[in-house]
Amino acid sequence: MPKVVDADAQRRMIRRAARRVFARRGVRSAGLIHVARAAGVGRATLYHYYPDKAALVRDLVRELLAEEELLVSGALHSRQGTPMRRIERLARDLADLFAQWAPLGQMLFELWSVAGASFRPFFRRLRGELAQLIAEGQERGEIDRRLSPRAAAIALIGLIDGTLLQVMVDETVFDGPGAARALVVAAARKLLTP
Repeated sequence: MPKVVDADAQRRMIRRAARRVFARRGVRSAGLIHVARAAGVGRATLYHYYPDKAALVRDLVRELLAEEELLVSGALHSRQGTPMRRIERLARDLADLFAQWAPLGQMLFELWSVAGASFRPFFRRLRGELAQLIAEGQERGEIDRRLSPRAAAIALIGLIDGTLLQVMVDETVFDGPGAARALVVAAARKLLTP
């Protein structure tokens, strides 16, 4: 009787291995053979799921963006708290992930450089959702009405991603994850409030 394989589980396992390999060797330097070894599968099995490295990279980018989108959605779409509180929660939740994302820095930089277009729809949605929340906060009087919601959303994303970049380049830049969280939340508040 042929072995029944859960294709989705197999792809997830290969992507987890790819994360480890790409983080250690870099996306450009790692080959599919390295990923196959790390995943504990043969090359033929890996090629069955991912015919080339570009397909694996695309799927990995989709997975990373889906994880971030879930976190963003949870913070921004929750009806718990004022718009400013939801923005602060998003800033805090993302800053809490900096330590987890820092070891993936090289891989993320390379993914941004080789698959930058894949990130555009995510950032467009994020900017739009943040701008809407900022506008709602302006209507409630808790966010500075002089700000362009779109420009403020761009600046807020830049603040968070720029701080993450600092942590990726030098994990010792902050005295622990609490310091990064406090800075990002305070800076977001300062940016948006009158």
